Amino acid sequence: MIDIDELEDEELDIEIELRARELARRNYLDFVEYVKPKYQAEFFHRTTAEHLQQFEEGTIKKLMITMPPQHGKSELSTRNFPPYLLGKKPDRRIGVLSFSASKAHKFSREIQQVFDGGRYSAVFPKSRLAGSKDYGAKRTEQEFDIVGTGGSVKAVGRKGPLTGDPIDIAILDDLFKDSDEAKSPTVRESTWAWIVDVVETRFHNDSQILYVTTRWDEDDPAGRFLKRDGIYDAKRNPDGWVLLNFAALRTNAVLSYDPRSEGEALWPKRHSKHRLEKIKKDSKNTFNALYQGDPKPDSEIIIFSDWIEIDEFPSQFDDEFVGLDFGYTNDPTAATHIGIEGNSIYLDELFYETHLTNQDILDHYQATGLPTHLQVVCDHAEPKSIEELIRGYWKEGKEFVPGVNAIACIKGDGSIRAGISKLKTYTVYYTSRSVNLKNEVGKYAWKVFAGKITNDPIDDYNHALDGIRSAVFTLKTKPKGGTGKMKTYKAQTGRAW
Repeated sequence: MIDIDELEDEELDIEIELRARELARRNYLDFVEYVKPKYQAEFFHRTTAEHLQQFEEGTIKKLMITMPPQHGKSELSTRNFPPYLLGKKPDRRIGVLSFSASKAHKFSREIQQVFDGGRYSAVFPKSRLAGSKDYGAKRTEQEFDIVGTGGSVKAVGRKGPLTGDPIDIAILDDLFKDSDEAKSPTVRESTWAWIVDVVETRFHNDSQILYVTTRWDEDDPAGRFLKRDGIYDAKRNPDGWVLLNFAALRTNAVLSYDPRSEGEALWPKRHSKHRLEKIKKDSKNTFNALYQGDPKPDSEIIIFSDWIEIDEFPSQFDDEFVGLDFGYTNDPTAATHIGIEGNSIYLDELFYETHLTNQDILDHYQATGLPTHLQVVCDHAEPKSIEELIRGYWKEGKEFVPGVNAIACIKGDGSIRAGISKLKTYTVYYTSRSVNLKNEVGKYAWKVFAGKITNDPIDDYNHALDGIRSAVFTLKTKPKGGTGKMKTYKAQTGRAW
């Protein structure tokens, strides 16, 4: 072994350089610090790199890393990790996936820049990208090959194709662009379908998946992965996920990989506790999701926090009707069977789907087996749709699908809050099969402004709830304003007070 103390300066520099290269070959964090000398790792970066090292070695098959925005998750997981993976095993086939093709292609360009650096070739000289003389080898922002090895990287946006070779390693980096996408049931559903139908169909027995993200919603892909696969346990659940969740402000959860004290900021030099507390004050729900990795809404601002889940829907009521909220492209059409018995309301989800025409709605209603004489209280903003629901239609010119007893809901200034207040006078039960309604109930919350809870609800997570609220308010609120309003009410609903 060489004694460094006996080396001349030039020899010492060479020996230090050779040792640095050898460390970079062996350890991922040393690799990052070698190819990017200005990189400075905090404790959570080191922990992340240690888990990525285990992922590369194959001891972790599914790794999920949730981290607040602007804390360097993509630098470690997506920009520098593929070059290291392909340096260690140049024949790997890697998919880099993000919310859009342009974002995925940007990652691809940044990955290729690491390969092109002289420091990379000093560590992994056998792993190189195609040059002008490497005929047949691909090098584009969509896909590039490791020359002579069979290894490659494909960069694909959400809903893009992954045809061709199987995928050995999939790296998913933020599959939603923003909050609007994450809150859309349609986008969430199509994203999950793409993961299952496109991404996972390219896997084989030894494929690995790395998912790095900020959390947006309980029903985002991270939530669905964890619900489907669970947390890794060597004996009980070897196919589960190894989860690293770095909260912006340390919680009281027992986490062996997070040495902070409760309330301490994750990266105080970049994102101080004072700044994080201000974000938390302005929007607790957003803070819990994006910054804490815990997208459950705060219980203090949930509007219907006391609704009760039941197994079966009763068969008889004092009164029953249907609440219907129209949707189409992005928002679902939501219909709920509503039964009232004394001071209790019972709810049962009938259908909750996008792209339903009025004829589809009638088909769906007929399939429920409910009688057509039940009042179906609809959004008053679509009189044409209501009229079509009343008339029914001839199906393929052969079978007549009868109309329903559709009426427009009564709306006016303050009717949303009044409807919420009306519902709060009842004990409300919903069936366990009403999965979309349950999802809405768990998220329907009051707006928070400057840290204070307002009396205005957030206009999201409310498709089924809008239909329910409007129907109950319309049929169970005595109109004010004397005989004239009474007559108007009877004309609209067929009911008299």
